[in-house]
Amino acid sequence: MKRTMNTVLKRAGSTVKPKTLSFVAERPGNWHLARTETERRLSEFEFGLERLAQAYYRWKAACLAAVCDVPLTGDDVAVLNVVRMGDEPKRLSEIGQLLNRVDVPNLQYATRKLVRSGLIETEGSSSRKETRYRATTTGHSVTEAYAALRAATLPPMLDALDGWAAKSETTSIQLDLIAGLYAQAAQVAITRRHQP
Repeated sequence: MKRTMNTVLKRAGSTVKPKTLSFVAERPGNWHLARTETERRLSEFEFGLERLAQAYYRWKAACLAAVCDVPLTGDDVAVLNVVRMGDEPKRLSEIGQLLNRVDVPNLQYATRKLVRSGLIETEGSSSRKETRYRATTTGHSVTEAYAALRAATLPPMLDALDGWAAKSETTSIQLDLIAGLYAQAAQVAITRRHQP
């Protein structure tokens, strides 16, 4: 394995060597992300999360497309709905915090796209940090139509699921806790990146 990796690095013209991380295998697996029983369960959870996230973002884009001719992604729709939340203007940093996002350039791109489409507008200082975003009259109408379609579509489906109401609160709390664990794991990974 080491010889193969060195050959790949030489062919690529790189002198960078991958860092070796130690791990303990409980039982051999046939996939690099599922070598142990715990890793297998984590992988199943993560794939479920991936499928949920993709379906959720597709749903948001489709729901908005049904009420508005502006082509937006699920991420754009998330930004639009957060800007509209509480009908109070928000800074980019607030939008990022509410969506748990740190990809400022992508958030800036989304807000510029929403401003160009006439769904949100800026107010306040010319300073980027102080600029606040709020829904326009058109944005208000579009988000109201989005909310009405969402209300007519998803709640009846969820109400048909056995025990949804009782489980949803617990699930929301668990998802927040797991999000915190991933944030902590990201910090550990960044720390390890800077270790010799």
